[in-house]
Amino acid sequence: MHLIDGMNQKPMSLWRLRLAAFGFGVLALVIVFGITQVYSNDVRLIYGSGAVFFFLAAIWLARRKEDWLSATLLIAPLLITFCFLVLVEVSFLWPHLLLWSATAALGLIFLRILRRRRGLTIVLTAVLVVTSLVYCEWYIPLKLTRKFNRFADSSAPIFSLQPVSGGAVPVTPTPGRVLVIDFFSTTCAPCIAELPELAAVQADLKNHRDIEFVIAASDLGSDTPDRFRAFIEGRHINIPLAFDADGKAHDSFGLHGVPAMVVLDREGRVRLTRLGYNSAETGFRRDLVQFLKSL
Repeated sequence: MHLIDGMNQKPMSLWRLRLAAFGFGVLALVIVFGITQVYSNDVRLIYGSGAVFFFLAAIWLARRKEDWLSATLLIAPLLITFCFLVLVEVSFLWPHLLLWSATAALGLIFLRILRRRRGLTIVLTAVLVVTSLVYCEWYIPLKLTRKFNRFADSSAPIFSLQPVSGGAVPVTPTPGRVLVIDFFSTTCAPCIAELPELAAVQADLKNHRDIEFVIAASDLGSDTPDRFRAFIEGRHINIPLAFDADGKAHDSFGLHGVPAMVVLDREGRVRLTRLGYNSAETGFRRDLVQFLKSL
């Protein structure tokens, strides 16, 4: 009787472990995407927070039992959600899935190989860390830049914006001047994340009086001129503000969504359009400054 009871307890214990692993996986999903909503949309932060959580959770699982199905259940919720919410739009982030899986696998065997082959543990950990650093600091920024930027040399549509802030506000192209229009919404998290970087670009070019900046919101969402002005002023951004009624100017450039940026050269021709922003694009400020100086 005792033998039968003991045989029945092991599968139950194992399935409880697997259930706990799945629960940890759901927790990882909540933490990772919660961080992006509250703190930053940086896709490197999504990877890093997930990797650390998976590694530590897999070590905890391995202390109970080295079970590969548990590890699979641990990473499944985040991997599946990431595929449906992120990869459908940004397919080049597929290494997130591979590296998260590798991190969980390393965590699951970490204690065992640490006791038996410490050198191998160091090598495997170092390889994963170096690969992650290259991925986050080189691959992701490069791919984001290529995705967001569209260089051109085409005629611009006729458009006009409504001034919102005081002082001189560029609402149409001026011959002999470069114009940077950033289409914005107060309810758009990437738009808000981009604001400090755009302000830094303007500051870097403060001696270039022939380069003008304007941030334009529209009434397609919940924005009004007063709400928009108060929102920007509350963040101490000193870039001229304009309103794009019904989003006509935005649509005339063939843009979809915000943030979106248009750069017009001194002849009023479209030289650059940008669709989107992510804090992981580490070269945004440097590259935009260099490009504007070259026009």
